[in-house]
Amino acid sequence: MNVVDEYVINVNTSAILNEYDEAGALCALVLEGNKIVKVKMSPLSVIERSIEYYGNGLQGAIKGARNALGNISMPPVMICGKLGIYWFPSKSITHDDCVWFSIDHIEDYYSLSNKGLKVIFRDGTDITIDSNYSRFDNKVNRARKLQYIMENRTNGKQRNPYSQMKNFMIVRDPARKHYSVDSGE
Repeated sequence: MNVVDEYVINVNTSAILNEYDEAGALCALVLEGNKIVKVKMSPLSVIERSIEYYGNGLQGAIKGARNALGNISMPPVMICGKLGIYWFPSKSITHDDCVWFSIDHIEDYYSLSNKGLKVIFRDGTDITIDSNYSRFDNKVNRARKLQYIMENRTNGKQRNPYSQMKNFMIVRDPARKHYSVDSGE
């Protein structure tokens, strides 16, 4: 297992879990393809660092998700829209045992008899988390919805409220140094 000081999420990263090191510091275990990378940062710090790397901030990502999905708790976040990287937390991000998931790497998930949930990734890797099916399914669906909305917005497919405006001309008044709109009516 590789041990690194910092890590930035990429398209191959599928999940981030927690682990405490020998000194008791919270670290991140990153699943990337067929390898695990131990990062000397908390899972939340890896999320924050990754969002910042791609040009935003965690609070901005949360605010953007709430703008698209409504004022929900524990919203998914867009790590990088250009690369299609959308993630969601298994529980409140303030909990040390919060697991973060990439929406694009989840193949399936199902309930276990002990009230846990097994999550299976596209590469065949699986993990068991402390969650129930309906709660996790809701988080997956929210993340997919966020991805759909944000991709439509950035690809210019969103509804344009100004599309029904009539033709107009913008006229500059040189004496007053301002502009006015002439609708031609």
